[in-house]
Amino acid sequence: ILRKSRLVSGKNKQARIAERPEGQKEARSAPSVSVMDRKAAWRINRIQIIDPYGFHELSSVDLLRVKSKLAEFERKTWNEIFTKEKHWNHALPVSDLRCPLARKWMREHMPDQDQLWTLRISGAERIWGVFGDGIYLVVFWDPNHMIWETARK
Repeated sequence: ILRKSRLVSGKNKQARIAERPEGQKEARSAPSVSVMDRKAAWRINRIQIIDPYGFHELSSVDLLRVKSKLAEFERKTWNEIFTKEKHWNHALPVSDLRCPLARKWMREHMPDQDQLWTLRISGAERIWGVFGDGIYLVVFWDPNHMIWETARK
């Protein structure tokens, strides 16, 4: 703030520039955090509760186990989940999904999404969803790894 000089008792006072008026806060920008450096977070508004990939198939014991695994993921960053653990958790093109039902559902309900991200819960069990802006949108429960079936060892 610039204060103007004024004549007081025949003397000029110098103009002063205040760095910041007392009592006012100074705006600062927070350092930007990469999406991949954020902790895992979920949305469930698109979760499927219909056959063949619905969460309705889970028993209460299995649901608690899945909840526990998701809570473990929440302690990690997306970088840890999708880079360090990319063998288990990664993106796959929707057009290449081996399950025609999942491909069809994605084309009809989420045509703007070109890939699905898989999270390994245990063994063959997977959760499939859409990842963007640091949020994982949970869509399918795949207890037998059928959406992207692989040869068993």
